[in-house]
Amino acid sequence: MGTPSPRSSVLLPPTTATAADERRQRLRVRLTASRVAVVLAVVAALQRHLWGHLGFMHELLPWLGAALVPARRHRAPARGTRAAARSRPGALARRDRAGAVSGAARLAAPVGPGGTGPARGRRWLVRERRAFTVHASRAAIRRALWVAAIAAVTLLAVAAVVALLARDLEHTRMDERLIAVVRAIEVLLVAGFLGSLGWTLLAPRRPPRLTRADHLRDRERARGVVAAYGGGTLDYFALRDDKDFFFAGSSVVSYSVRGGVCLVSPDPVGPVAERAEVWAEFLGYTQDFGWSLAVVAASQEWRPLSEASGLRSVYLGDEAVVDCSRFTLAGGTRRSLRHAVSRVSRAGYTTTFHDPARLEPELRDAVLAVSEESRRGESERGFSMTRSRLLDPVDTGLWMSITRNAQGRVDAFVQWVPARSWNGWSLDVMRRRVDAEGLPNGLIDFTIAETIAAVADGQAPGVEPGDGVRGLGLNFAVMRGVLEGESGSRVDALARPLLQRLSKGTQMETLATFNEKYGPTWVPRWVMLDAPEFIASQLLAVADAEGVTEIPVIGRFFDHAGPDARSRSGA
Repeated sequence: MGTPSPRSSVLLPPTTATAADERRQRLRVRLTASRVAVVLAVVAALQRHLWGHLGFMHELLPWLGAALVPARRHRAPARGTRAAARSRPGALARRDRAGAVSGAARLAAPVGPGGTGPARGRRWLVRERRAFTVHASRAAIRRALWVAAIAAVTLLAVAAVVALLARDLEHTRMDERLIAVVRAIEVLLVAGFLGSLGWTLLAPRRPPRLTRADHLRDRERARGVVAAYGGGTLDYFALRDDKDFFFAGSSVVSYSVRGGVCLVSPDPVGPVAERAEVWAEFLGYTQDFGWSLAVVAASQEWRPLSEASGLRSVYLGDEAVVDCSRFTLAGGTRRSLRHAVSRVSRAGYTTTFHDPARLEPELRDAVLAVSEESRRGESERGFSMTRSRLLDPVDTGLWMSITRNAQGRVDAFVQWVPARSWNGWSLDVMRRRVDAEGLPNGLIDFTIAETIAAVADGQAPGVEPGDGVRGLGLNFAVMRGVLEGESGSRVDALARPLLQRLSKGTQMETLATFNEKYGPTWVPRWVMLDAPEFIASQLLAVADAEGVTEIPVIGRFFDHAGPDARSRSGA
């Protein structure tokens, strides 16, 4: 990771951005408006005496503008929904006229630098209206009209019943409990109608759903971009089936939207000269749909540009990259690895190398059987650092190391994806057999060591000859810099005991040890998060994407795959 400043935090480093751009300004406006929406919702809830002074129809209009579900009212302005921004000035005006905002609330309701009070809040919202760019879709408007029509008929029916009961009240004495029930039904109907209408209208519009054929066409177009410009250890994973693609110029951004959170991984792929323009276009795209933005496993190279757009970097861990041209099994630091390789070799095992798209049918079936057994039927997991497919004929240009025993049975394999920036390959998936007795420990270590030797000797495809680096990307060590105390920051010192406790039962520490025995270069990776108000939802989205349930961080680092994870530690 380099040498950090003694007082600089590894976990939460100082930002490299010198100024916020237009996106950061828009975000501040949206978040301020959303907080005011929450304040108004609380004030409205506390003003119960309004129900005694306003009639049924008088209650409808204030509710329509300013008494929607508080959580939704907060969420819509924060996402930049234009309908929410337009409704706020009117809501403030109605509250002001109705006397719902008391003296204390008037001080709590201000919105901007223009001062305090609903009137100044209205002026500020009108002035900052360009910060709200998200439109409701036509489908959402149609749904809202249907909700409004159905609710209007229901409300008219209830109003007619109430009118009839009120007329009968002049001649007979009505039970007060019946009136209370009718009033309760009235309130529930109004609240349900307004909540449904607001939810429908204020929801951000969504891009059109692609058909499977359209998605495959986009994926193959993205494959061409990755083949032309992708060189990082994670770039090939942009082609996962659960990702969508945003094209700009000659570049592609691979992303997935989960619960209103747009997860980007890997970094955008394309010409270096297009980076700033492509990122700006993609930010505008996310703003149009009201998504919060997070980048998973961002590189140090892209970090300044992400921070300049208003994202906050949080240290994730380090990727281990071995320089095969300098690797050796000799020396005291390689003793355990050397013993593991010798033990497996003496047992009669050999490793061969193949193009996974051209495996013989019998070998292909054996590899799939090992993969299925070691995963116990689970799907391939890992949003940012694995592919979602195995042995798919469309995935050309990959490399596979297959280890077999003396009888020819496949007991382990590792698949690699190209990493031209390192003149080598990057780990995709590794599996080992667990259903046979007498398997020697160290099958994965043996397979990796044999692969390193093949890359160093020039036997690996796609590796340029010469004296330069010949890299092989291995696993990640999550929070390695924090766990090893690489900085004297108080933040890191406070986080270290918690991380050590959380690492029990996972591989946060063991993966660092497993990778360390190869003497790798440690390459830092980051999670780029949006505003603090979105962090919780973003971490949950990351955990969902990575298939993690124990801790909301990257799933590839943990023992969520059972036997496979044990294979990573050389078992």
